Amino acid sequence: MNGQTLVSKTPVKKSLIMAAFKDLDHCNYFPLESEDLIAVAWLNKDSTFEKGPVEEQFFRKLCVLTSEPWQPVVSAGIHLCELCQFDAPGFFENVFIPYQGKIFVAPVAIVHYISAHWYQPPPIFVEAVLACPPMKSMEYKKALLNNGGRDLVKAIGYL
Repeated sequence: MNGQTLVSKTPVKKSLIMAAFKDLDHCNYFPLESEDLIAVAWLNKDSTFEKGPVEEQFFRKLCVLTSEPWQPVVSAGIHLCELCQFDAPGFFENVFIPYQGKIFVAPVAIVHYISAHWYQPPPIFVEAVLACPPMKSMEYKKALLNNGGRDLVKAIGYL
């Protein structure tokens, strides 16, 4: 099961509200020390964000990356999309995209935000996704290490 298959028929509950960060802000959500984690698409009902179309090549690549994302930490619950009025899908994974000395981290809900709510991620994130090696490849692990992910990799015993 990937992190984007749960659906709720109930209203969003306060206990399921996800942390929100502005795009490209430092992401300190995880219990890991890393100044190199950069938030993308951490949206809630009060978030303001860019809207517009995205290139299909980017969207398809993002779908592949979010289908089985590498996870240095495990989430203890689900996040229901707060932008949906009814039948909000739930998500419980994040995707880590190494690029240019940083690691962009987005909830896998980003795919839903783009397709259902016209969320338009920052151009640097689009570049990062298009440049990202396959998740389970050695190239991906090397990219993590080369872009500030040494502590993340240590956290799960890769080093």
